[in-house]
Amino acid sequence: MDYNNNLPTRSEYRRSLKHKKKHFYKSWWFWTIVVVLILAGSGVAGMKMTSTGPFHQTSKVSKSKKTKKKSTSKKTDVTFAQYSGIFLNESSGTPIATVQRLLGKPSSTSTSTANNAKTEINTWNNIENGDLGSNLTVNFVNGHAISKAISGLKVVRSEKLGLDAYSSVQNGMQEDTILTNVGKPNGYSESFNSDKTSKSYTYSSGVSGNTGANFVVNFTNGTVSGKSQTGMK
Repeated sequence: MDYNNNLPTRSEYRRSLKHKKKHFYKSWWFWTIVVVLILAGSGVAGMKMTSTGPFHQTSKVSKSKKTKKKSTSKKTDVTFAQYSGIFLNESSGTPIATVQRLLGKPSSTSTSTANNAKTEINTWNNIENGDLGSNLTVNFVNGHAISKAISGLKVVRSEKLGLDAYSSVQNGMQEDTILTNVGKPNGYSESFNSDKTSKSYTYSSGVSGNTGANFVVNFTNGTVSGKSQTGMK
């Protein structure tokens, strides 16, 4: 038997190999590798090398800045209405805590104790419509207001107060009459003691006389009980 007749010729063998051989880029495994590399590349783009190890995913965290609001609250001035609202009584006068809550922290304080009674004086210098040196002083005994005074209030007068205005003030007149005839004073003071209320009005602006001329009108239980003047002409 002639086996050589069944064997392909050299040219036929080469032709057969050429048909069987495929280009690598047409193979499925080639494109699988390409896809894997692309996916890996997109993942690496969002990573970076850190000290804790390679390729740790990073993300930007926005930090909100907390801003502290500065207090813009201004200490309000003490008004004459607040002065008038302080009730005086040895046992039931306005408590010191209430006065401080309404008027704010006092500018100065002083305390003393005598005969088992604690006395505390609070002074406020921030007076509404007040001249330089104006202030409000409240005296407390055992925590209750028993006296008060406000001074240095600005008063606009249509004419100066002379000796004639001072002479018009007579004992027994009511407070309202003095306010109508003479006008508003620059200072008020009031105290309570044993069911008796004592007041005084001080007139110090627009007063005829020497520098610092003034006069004071005293009241007991609402009526004039005395007066005094300094440097008037």
